[in-house]
Amino acid sequence: MKLFEIPEYGVKKALRLGASDVIVDAGRSDSQQIKFVNNDIAVTKNWQDESAGVYLVYKKRVVSANIKTFTKSEVDHTLNKLIKLAKLLPPKDDYYGIAKGYSKYPKLDGVYDRQLVNFTKGVDKVQEAINAGLRSGAKRVTGVFDTSYGEGYTVSSNGLDIKDKGTAISLSLRALAAKEASGHKVIQANVLRGFDVDRVGSEAGKIAKKALNPQSLSAGKYDILFYPLTVADMFGCVAGSSSITMQESGMSFLKKIGEKVASPKLTMYDWANLPYGADSYAFDDEGAPAQKTPVIVNGVFKTYLHNYSTAQKYKTQNTSNSGLVEPAPSNTYIVPGKSSIPTLIGKMKKGLIVTNTWYTTFQNYQTGNFSTIPRDAIFYVENGKIKCPVKDIRISDNMLNIMRSITDLGKKQEQVTSWAAEPPNFGNNIITPAILCKKLNVTKSRS
Repeated sequence: MKLFEIPEYGVKKALRLGASDVIVDAGRSDSQQIKFVNNDIAVTKNWQDESAGVYLVYKKRVVSANIKTFTKSEVDHTLNKLIKLAKLLPPKDDYYGIAKGYSKYPKLDGVYDRQLVNFTKGVDKVQEAINAGLRSGAKRVTGVFDTSYGEGYTVSSNGLDIKDKGTAISLSLRALAAKEASGHKVIQANVLRGFDVDRVGSEAGKIAKKALNPQSLSAGKYDILFYPLTVADMFGCVAGSSSITMQESGMSFLKKIGEKVASPKLTMYDWANLPYGADSYAFDDEGAPAQKTPVIVNGVFKTYLHNYSTAQKYKTQNTSNSGLVEPAPSNTYIVPGKSSIPTLIGKMKKGLIVTNTWYTTFQNYQTGNFSTIPRDAIFYVENGKIKCPVKDIRISDNMLNIMRSITDLGKKQEQVTSWAAEPPNFGNNIITPAILCKKLNVTKSRS
């Protein structure tokens, strides 16, 4: 049996076995990864992957499995096994079905680029990025470059029957001017146009050079200007907390629709059909057409993210965020402000510029209490002027307080994903400007 024959056959077979709802998908991908360490390419690898999976509901009992061998007998065996397993499980009383699917959806721009199919210029791109970092002041440049092409076919018992394809390209680069002076930049896209590796290497190198000879800093309250890579880490948690299943499991600090959860300056969308969005899609895993969903508007929490079943449960609208297992965010789009980075810095009397973070952990998911450690370049600002780089600090605060303390947003957006995402962050794509917050709690990360 050919790979793309599995979805149609699998759905028909599962229905004959008594399933009420079925989704079967199949896909193949070609990927390339180049790792570079200390200015040299260390590893280059290419791999191909083929996969097929089944999501099946039998009398409100929900089960799923991957199909390991692409033969008719293996598909039959998997489906029979799932039905037997489902009969052993208790029914999921709050299950209400899957969305209606289609065989045609509006075309989505910027998710496929034929130039990235069998892409052969990865080494050239990496070398260009390395050279740009070195020219800008770095001594060592390290990172990962990825490209991929994928195609898939999905069929559901509720009308979804469509083939799809997409491409992706990304670069994560860390430039080091010294052991304690580094800059990290990320760029990601689905198309080659506008993918400027020279800019990424140059900006990371400049940040690293400015971070030379960092000083210690006293604990206290500081205004903080978060650069986009840091925003992706923290606001990925906001996006994750807007999933209805995160709220049900007690892992969301977003408690009530209509509540003022942020500064009026913050408006944030889940924008699944965003043109050129790195996590964009024309339809979700059930087949519901993708949409732009307001999550926070002028500081007010507007909606949780739903699939069809959870929307029915709560008598609300499906937001087309089905991840089958749980509703998940797509592109998180933060509406930019009108200020340049120099203007934002100029508004700070006593503050910090944080370019990157890691080890973002929650002490209490329900209240939003968390801490994170700024990584790479950190700069101390006094009366609108950068005074010196600093080191060894921790931000210990509350996510709702972070959002409510926003005083301004930059006008230039970047499309990035947190490189070290932890729950409730789904590691999804964030389109964001820099964000300025007032009087956040800063402690020392080392005694």
